[in-house]
Amino acid sequence: MSAMLQVTEEPLADEDIVLLRRGRRGRFLTAVFAGLMFLLLASSAIMFVVLGASDRSLRRGADGVVILLCTVAMTCFAVFLGRRLLRLPQAWRRFNRVLKGRVPKQIVSGHLTGFGPAGSPGICYVFGEQRVDVALPFWNEIARDTREGFRPVTAVALTDLPVRLHLLTLDPDAPPVLLLAEYPMSAQAWNSVEEVSNADREAVRKEELSLRKFFYVLALAPLVGSLFLGPLILLAAFFVLTGFALGVRSPRLKRARYKLGVRGLVEEVVSYRVRATNSNISTLVHNYRIGGVMYRVEHLGQAAAPGQRVAFEYLDGTGIMGPSALFFRIEDEPVMAL
Repeated sequence: MSAMLQVTEEPLADEDIVLLRRGRRGRFLTAVFAGLMFLLLASSAIMFVVLGASDRSLRRGADGVVILLCTVAMTCFAVFLGRRLLRLPQAWRRFNRVLKGRVPKQIVSGHLTGFGPAGSPGICYVFGEQRVDVALPFWNEIARDTREGFRPVTAVALTDLPVRLHLLTLDPDAPPVLLLAEYPMSAQAWNSVEEVSNADREAVRKEELSLRKFFYVLALAPLVGSLFLGPLILLAAFFVLTGFALGVRSPRLKRARYKLGVRGLVEEVVSYRVRATNSNISTLVHNYRIGGVMYRVEHLGQAAAPGQRVAFEYLDGTGIMGPSALFFRIEDEPVMAL
């Protein structure tokens, strides 16, 4: 680190442990799936080798080239998955030591002069001539290798002011995990806890039904077009099914008892583009740091900029990707749809 930066160590706080525990969810199922894929690829590669060795006719002509290419491809994928699986036990032991509070975090303090996406998935803080690359929880694989994960589309923040970063190094060769980023105005954040009211449920239900009606109306165009071009009926059916799925009553809102409110100044905005499973449709997800804490908020309209004041509410039950917002509003602007 540069002389411009001050580095100290502190034990992990309870909030840090809670944040890290989210990164552990689903890792066992991921390992099982990777193990099954490894066995499938390895057994397939061995089968192709045995077939090629036992039947000489398969080694001649186009069939031989196809078998060779398939064998090489499956072997390469099997080796790739195998190396990842071999690293898992050590990575998990290291992560479990962290959750037990046996690994301290580093506090890096300095005058922030730049901010943006890092060379690897994550973000970068610039302090003069020094760069500090960090991995973000929820978007980087903090339980195994913080060099993996999603790459942000945009990242902007308040600069030309002092900042304190709370970092946790899981692997000396990988970027540390950013637990907290304290700005001078972090204390201005306002937080509240309230019961989820019937009005909240009705408002969310109204949005869900409006979204369903939108896709139903959208399905009318291909439905009419199917009178002249039959296959368009499939597109109409797709819109209807999409509208039905998106309009289903939210189970999380039904189970939730409390909602949490946040109001304060935006310090950082990190946006990711998330692509739906088996679809070319992508959604831009904004992450706002307010009071030093990063909140994931999905909403329509323009994103808030660093320095603007915002207010939003989210449910008390949080998933692996963070809070589920009920509404989002930029100060002096109307409420944004979610």
